[in-house]
Amino acid sequence: MRRIVRFSADSKLFGAWHVPGGPARGGVVMCAPFGEEAKSAYRTFYETADLLASRGWHALRFDYFGTGNSLGSFEEFTPTQARHDIRAAVIFLRGQGVEKIGLLGLGLGGSLAFAHAAEEHADFLVLWQPCLNGEEFYRLNIKRQLVRQMLTHGKATGAATRGDVVDLDGYAIRKSTVDELRKVNLLNLCPANIPPTLLLQISYSGNMSSELQALADSCRPAPDMRAVVCEPFWKRIGFVECGQVLGVTASWLEALRP
Repeated sequence: MRRIVRFSADSKLFGAWHVPGGPARGGVVMCAPFGEEAKSAYRTFYETADLLASRGWHALRFDYFGTGNSLGSFEEFTPTQARHDIRAAVIFLRGQGVEKIGLLGLGLGGSLAFAHAAEEHADFLVLWQPCLNGEEFYRLNIKRQLVRQMLTHGKATGAATRGDVVDLDGYAIRKSTVDELRKVNLLNLCPANIPPTLLLQISYSGNMSSELQALADSCRPAPDMRAVVCEPFWKRIGFVECGQVLGVTASWLEALRP
């Protein structure tokens, strides 16, 4: 069963709550990536939430403040506010009587989930190809924007600005938000103690990247690392078969201690 919910102190956040039909194992707050990646990952997030609910998990998909169907304009999106939104999502599920709650994040959503867990309690983490370095993330978005401009207009004009607002690949965000994004670096967090964590590489290669290995090496205890050969579905417009991603994730969650 799926329920549309409004939550947070002033009901500013929009979510889709996938409710298990029988006894519940716990809850999963699903932390979406940024911008176009969130749109491309929508179907996979939806299917993941449905699968988890069928396995006994409360799964909450939601839009950060300023995005999707939540209140606010995109210019008001910031990573700091998004972390507050994740906390609000956890509080919402706890208010429904869900005791064991973890986070599942993709891309920038994985970065936000990891940062939340480093600062506050989470019972488990599932990180799908998390964004490790905000500067690289910013450059990739600019590169994608330049390619799109070349294809559309025959020339690349770069990121447009209007006052303190920057057009980042079609999304208007404040320069202060750009600065905050560029400072993201998970390797600098080095949390003293993380909950049980699945670190899932989703790429064309079955060999774990040195970057994700470095993240794993910075964590205590070490996360469970897996590599799934799959197209980066959050970077694609068309259909991508993500069954293995969902299967590995669901099986890992099944193995968690009650």
